[in-house]
Parts: sequence; C-alpha cells; structure tokens
Amino acid sequence: MKKLSVFVFILFFAINIYAQNRGLSVVAVENLGSQVNIGKQYALFIAIDAYRYWPALKKPVSDAKEIRDILKQDYFIDEVVELYNAQASKQNILRTFSDLQSKLGVHDSLFIYYAGHGHLDKTSDAGFWIPVDGGTDQFSQENWLPISQIRGLISRFKTIHVFMVSDACFSGDILNTTRALPPQIDNAYYRKAYALTSRQVLTSGSSETVPDQSEFSTAFINCLRKNTSPLLDPLGIYNDVRLSVGKTTPLYGTLTAASHQEGATFLFFRKQGAPAQIIQPDIPQQSIPANMVRIQGGTFTMGSPASEPKHNNDEVQHQVTVSSFYMGKYEVTQKEYQEVMGTNPSEFKGDNLPVENVSWYDAIEYCNKRSQKEGLTPAYTISGTGDSRIVSWNRGANGYRLPTEAEWEYTCRAGTTNAYNTGSNINDNTGWYEANSGDKTHPVGQKPANAWGLYDMHGNVWEWCWDWYGNYSSGVADRSIGRVLGDLPRVSRR
Repeated sequence: MKKLSVFVFILFFAINIYAQNRGLSVVAVENLGSQVNIGKQYALFIAIDAYRYWPALKKPVSDAKEIRDILKQDYFIDEVVELYNAQASKQNILRTFSDLQSKLGVHDSLFIYYAGHGHLDKTSDAGFWIPVDGGTDQFSQENWLPISQIRGLISRFKTIHVFMVSDACFSGDILNTTRALPPQIDNAYYRKAYALTSRQVLTSGSSETVPDQSEFSTAFINCLRKNTSPLLDPLGIYNDVRLSVGKTTPLYGTLTAASHQEGATFLFFRKQGAPAQIIQPDIPQQSIPANMVRIQGGTFTMGSPASEPKHNNDEVQHQVTVSSFYMGKYEVTQKEYQEVMGTNPSEFKGDNLPVENVSWYDAIEYCNKRSQKEGLTPAYTISGTGDSRIVSWNRGANGYRLPTEAEWEYTCRAGTTNAYNTGSNINDNTGWYEANSGDKTHPVGQKPANAWGLYDMHGNVWEWCWDWYGNYSSGVADRSIGRVLGDLPRVSRR
C-alpha cells in the first residue's frame, strides 16, 4: 500500500589531508572514499568599491567579506588572500596570481571571487576586469585586465581544482558555457569528478550589464548559508542561484582551454554540525493553501534508543534541527491526486482514501503539477525519463514538495519522545495498523490528530520523503535540506 501522502508547502525568498583536527578528513573520507587526496583549501577575494576614475560601487567589498566569513565559519578554508579597493591594482592582482601559481600544490584547491566593474570593448568584442587604477579611455585601456589574460593565468595553476565566481558586467566573456547536467549527483559522481582537473566559472551575467546592488551575490551568499550537504559543487550552486535572480542571466561554464577535464568538479567541504541559515520571511496567511499546518522549526532527538521495540541499527539517536515549514494536514487523497494527475493508480478506490501505488517519481510529478495548477513555482527540476530521471530541488521555489525525513519525523513526533506520538504503543483508537486495518486503506482523518494537528502520521499508508536512504549522522545538524546523496532507494515513512 505504498507510497504517497504528506506533502510540504514551503515558501523561500529569498590519504594526504590537511587540517585533520578540523574534521576535513572525516567529511572527505565519508563522502569520497579513503583514497581521496586533498591538499589545502585557498580562497582569493578581489573586490573594489572605491575606484580612482570609474564610478563608485556600493557592495562589492562587503559582499566579498560576507562570503569570506561564511566560508571560514561553515566550510573548510586553510588560507584567505584578499585584495580590496586600493590593494586591487592591476599590478597587485597580477602579482597575486603569480604568487599563487608558485605556492599552490597539485592537490590544492583555489576559489576566486571577483566583484567590481567589468567592461566590454565592442570594437573587439573582448571583456575586461577593471582594477582600482583602471583608466576610462577605451582606446588606451590603461590598466584594464583582459578576460583572456585571466583565463591564461588560471591555466598556469598546477593545482587540480580552480573555481572562479565573477560578479561584474560582461563577465560571461571568460567561459565556455554549458548547462549539461551530470548523469546523477551522488557520491560516485563526486568521487570521479574530484579526481579530475577542474577549471569552473560562475558569472553574474553573460554579455550584459549587471546591477550595482547585486542580486547575484545575494543569491550566492544565501546558497552558501542554507546548504547543509557536506559537499557543494559549482553546478549545484549555479542551479540554485539561477532560480533566485530575475534581472540577469547567470552563467556556469568551464575553461576547456585551461586544462579543464570533462566531468571534473571543484568542491566546497562543509564543516560537520555547522547550522544552515535559511532566510524565510513571514508568509501572508491568505497565501497558505487549505489543509496545511504551519510547523515551527526547532531541534529534536531523531532516531530511537536501542531498548525500544522494533529498533533498527540504523536509527542511532542524534540531535537534528529543522527550519519552519508547512505540512499537509491529511495524506493526499485519491480525489486530490485525480484532479491534478488525471489518473488514479490506487488498488483500493475511494475519493477520501489516501492515494497509493505511486512511485517516488510520481510523487515528485504530483508536487510540480499541483504547484503549476495553483500558480506556484515548481520545487523540482526533472530531466531524463523513467527510473533514470534526475531530480533537483530548487530551494528558492515556492511550490509543493516532499518533506525531508527529518521534517517528517519531527512532525510525526510533535514534541513527544515515545515510540509513537500517542505513547509507547499504537492501538485501535490511535491509528491504522496490521491488526485493525483489514489489509486495506481507510479514509483520511478518522483517527485523532497528533498534538500539532496532523492526521494518520502512524499507519494507513507509507509516505514518501525527499531523502535517499542512509545511516543517520551524529551531532547536531540542520536537516531542512535532507540527505541529497545516496545509492539506495528513497525514504518512505509511516
């Protein structure tokens, strides 16, 4: 009697390893395997507000420092190099690139962030960074830094991984654009991709001007803040950022002429236990669909004690934090599913019975189609066909989605700590189960709701979650994003 029911409605706007004592080795080995070879993690920031000859900008330096602080606090970064305002002359930028070329080892990684003026020479169709001492004469181009030269400088790094983010006008001139998705984002993909040489670029725009108050940098910052996955790659960042901006067209690409190997990727490694900071504004009451319950975020103990009946070894107790969200009051009924999907695959028929016999992919399709029907932005991007479909969660969307496993358990428990939210046992008065169900489904909402107003959280049908199946991790973690990697089936709970 699997598999669908509870959906969530959320609105977002919004080995050679260094630093063993900081846990980088644990994150790397757990996700990439024991053979991973990781060097030092470097970050170079170049940002200019106060130009000598060009108009002043408002936020490049503050944005760069905010990104720097997030990376130092939540991710593994060994060394930061910074050139701000007067320090960011053409000579200093070139000298810094030269110094890093000499300093970085083959297994090191380098993240480059540039924010400032950019310019396109229309006579040659060539793009430029404008250093702090850049002149304004388009013919002398005094102290302008050609994008082609930046590409050449990056090609000279002997380090295996370079990822550059450029928040400037006409910054897309640097790269070979691509929107191709990898076959499947999982640990096997990351293991293979991280062993290859990567030269990746994310830009705020293509051949266009971009606003001074950069929506691109805001989206990039929010992506870093809300991520809870131990691994974050440029393609994942691009997919998140592009859905959060409307005035420009961010581009993701590679520098094939700078030794990039097809299928390679740079990785940010997130520190274990670093809390995600998801920005959620107040949601107007009139925008909340019927039969949805607001769940206030919080921290709870996920899993079960070893002494609990029917305890499994993969249910180790650990502290988990989830952000606020909205959950369906009832399991999705056959009437609701039929109205959206135009079909009813259920074995036991009845408008008010929960829909069953739907796959995880069917559940994802339902979320998207219901979102479109109600004028919301679908939460999922789907590519491919059949069971090889690739699904990514667009966390900036305001449409329906599946709960993460942590969100499901948090709402099921509703503040309780027993085996069931009704106590130590389930009985005829508290839920549908093997002894009283008659081997069939029953209309939703017939048993009492839990303390948070949600029905049938125990029994009746299995309910799909977003996560891949996997062992629980220890320590406090924000699980509002869910387990995004795995080789096993998706999680279902009841």
